[in-house]
Amino acid sequence: LFYFFTATKIRFFPSGFRYDPFLPTEKGFKIFSQPDRKLKEVWIQDSTLWIDNEHAVEFDIDEIPANGVLPLNDTSIIYWGGMDSDAEYLSLDSHSTPKELTSYPDWDKTNNQEEPIFKYVKNSVLNNDHTRFISFYGYFKRFLILNTDGHIIKDVIIKAPPYEEAIKEDMQDRVVYYHIPPRTNGKYIYVMCKNSTRAENRIQELQVWNWDGEPIARYDMDRKLTLFSVSDKEKKIYAVDGDTEDVIYVYDLPVP
Repeated sequence: LFYFFTATKIRFFPSGFRYDPFLPTEKGFKIFSQPDRKLKEVWIQDSTLWIDNEHAVEFDIDEIPANGVLPLNDTSIIYWGGMDSDAEYLSLDSHSTPKELTSYPDWDKTNNQEEPIFKYVKNSVLNNDHTRFISFYGYFKRFLILNTDGHIIKDVIIKAPPYEEAIKEDMQDRVVYYHIPPRTNGKYIYVMCKNSTRAENRIQELQVWNWDGEPIARYDMDRKLTLFSVSDKEKKIYAVDGDTEDVIYVYDLPVP
């Protein structure tokens, strides 16, 4: 399916954006705090942001920052392996030591000696019951669906142009595909695909997939977006473009 999306926009005063996934709670959400490696609950009450440091759960992680953190529950997370790790993902309970889940893919058949953590850079999101997660790769038009034990459920390659099987060694010549974190409303996954090098200015697209790795729809966007969220309740997509500090772009959420 093909559509062209345009946005309405609203003004706001930004307080900053984070890429970290949230773990919803009854009062607000939990988020991983990088400086002290703790999972903390945050909520808003009477226009005040409250952070519960007293009941925060600390994790024994050597890597700082810990990249790609996915909070599974109050005491368990999945995160990327660090520079010196052979594992692409690790899991960690607050009462244990890290456990390696999977090794890195072997998709790049060139002689590129780049560190795997950079070559296979990605963005991930958990499904609603936290039994599986999906990872979209920045330099490969490809994604993996895995369960939280690290077993690959599905490996999907999108060969729709522009598509390059091998990544260029020069960063400026590489086609960038999935460059910002995906979002899910439980039923579908929404992900932006850049489809261009850093020097090019192609139309960005929004892809919609289900949790079985099947394509649902594709939408050409009217601007280059750098971060977005979805609201199933309001049936809206809220996004920013990274260039205009005080604007949120609002799109109707596509419901195929």
